[in-house]
Amino acid sequence: MKRPRLNILRTFEAAGRRLNFSQAAQDLNVSQAAVSQQIRQLEAYLNTPLFVRHNRRLTLTNTGQVYYDTVHEALDRLDSITDQLFPQLQSRIVNLACTSSVATLWLAPELKTFQTFHPNIELRIKTLEQPARNQSLAHSNLEIFIQRDDDIDANTSRLLTSTITPVCAPTLLKDGKRLQQAADILQMELIHVLGYDDDWHRWFRKHQLENDLVPGGLSVDSSLIAIEAAQRGDGVMLGRRPFIDRYLQSGELVEVFSAAHFLLTDYYLRQPPPNIARRETRIVASWLTDLAQNQLS
Repeated sequence: MKRPRLNILRTFEAAGRRLNFSQAAQDLNVSQAAVSQQIRQLEAYLNTPLFVRHNRRLTLTNTGQVYYDTVHEALDRLDSITDQLFPQLQSRIVNLACTSSVATLWLAPELKTFQTFHPNIELRIKTLEQPARNQSLAHSNLEIFIQRDDDIDANTSRLLTSTITPVCAPTLLKDGKRLQQAADILQMELIHVLGYDDDWHRWFRKHQLENDLVPGGLSVDSSLIAIEAAQRGDGVMLGRRPFIDRYLQSGELVEVFSAAHFLLTDYYLRQPPPNIARRETRIVASWLTDLAQNQLS
């Protein structure tokens, strides 16, 4: 009995994963019509409907779901075996672009563990200079970036939501007492980080303080310098969790307020389309997702 061709099975896998023919077509770099035609050919060959076509969405039939799970597992296994038997066919290098604070404060302490489990993957981290402007690094396989609007493509997903909270050295709080009201921050010297210039203005707006009240204070060009300045007692910085969690846990920094006075910012992970993403890239992306979930749980 003749079996379905491999290219049709890859089309079915993409359509079943996306549940959207247009997005599957983008992943495969073909037209939506080509995807629809190949799915119809597969259903005709199997004499079984695999999808239920709704007005603006798709769902898998029960048989389609079982077949999808099997095809997905088989294709993934095929890719893995190909990687193992023919490593010379592709590079083991994965380039990750992110901000210097993400690289140093969040990823660096976890890299040794990653390399222990994945010794054959060479993870190269390249840093972005101005994170707030969402600049991309060329030739990166993966990118972690901050996005504040809705311009998110099909290959981008939210990685984590960072809590931005005022922190300082314990010695900066009189008698160890934390501040009570948002306006009490005006008693303190502020530390600003270039690239995150708007954070303090956003914080003031959220907590019903006038923007023109934001003191100038010390300005530095990286979160690492800001952390060092805050540890010395030079002022209050807006620290991003979970990146500063180890400083809070060690007591080197403390939250300024007794109640929650914070901002939220989303970090996103952009990766290649599934049809061209190498196995190594998928492994690193999965590691980043697991790391984010574990640290925020």
